[in-house]
Amino acid sequence: MTSRPQIQQVALVATDFDGTLLGADREISDVTKQVLYRLTEFDIEFVVVTGRPPRFCDSIPEQTGIPTTLICANGAVTHDSQTGVTTQFARMNLADARALVTTIREAHPTAGFCAEMGDDFVAERRWSEQAGRSVETDVSDLVPLLDDRVHKLLVNLPDLSADETMAAVNPLVKGRANIMHAGLPFVELMPPGVDKAFGLRRLCEERHVSAHQVVAFGDMPNDNAMLEFAGWGVAVANAHPDTQKAADEVTWSNREDGVARVIAEMMSV
Repeated sequence: MTSRPQIQQVALVATDFDGTLLGADREISDVTKQVLYRLTEFDIEFVVVTGRPPRFCDSIPEQTGIPTTLICANGAVTHDSQTGVTTQFARMNLADARALVTTIREAHPTAGFCAEMGDDFVAERRWSEQAGRSVETDVSDLVPLLDDRVHKLLVNLPDLSADETMAAVNPLVKGRANIMHAGLPFVELMPPGVDKAFGLRRLCEERHVSAHQVVAFGDMPNDNAMLEFAGWGVAVANAHPDTQKAADEVTWSNREDGVARVIAEMMSV
């Protein structure tokens, strides 16, 4: 698609949450809420596609103010906030997950690890300390605690940015995972082929919606595949340079209601 679609051509709006839809004080502004509410007038499904695990997604529909479909964990699971039911679509090969932790630790002995496994989260003490999270564990080695539900490994290398960590870890992955980051001080290792586009594509197939009927918004490299999949991909002005390159358009920042501005302009044409 070479230009913004008309609102009548859109069946689904998909957006990242943190850094994209959330604005000042990590809230959705009243302006954005008003525009999102108007999506219901056009019978457009609203989808939040986030790197967050399901346990941190229950509040999202309340914050948006409209019915919101939730794709979580970078596309690996869906979550129904009303029933609390999480459906997992992707898993890492357990042998590969264990080998990745071992290989990365051998190359970077100070690395910290954690894992998302279905609805469960297991973190090494070192990872929690490095990520600035509350330390509620004495786990020193994640490997024995991994099981066949692993859908995400998170890796922290101290004193390195997310881009630097990805550059250091990527040569060690060797096809066993899909590596990405969301701008936080760690990288995320997903099952091969799994990203936000994977989760969004599954939903579109269920809804009989084509990619050309999707408008998507994002701000970080873990959004790139989703923006490229959508008929029209939009990066907010505060987005990572690589994400801006992946987008068809760059809008105002998350703090300036960038998502709402694009949708409102589409509605006014």
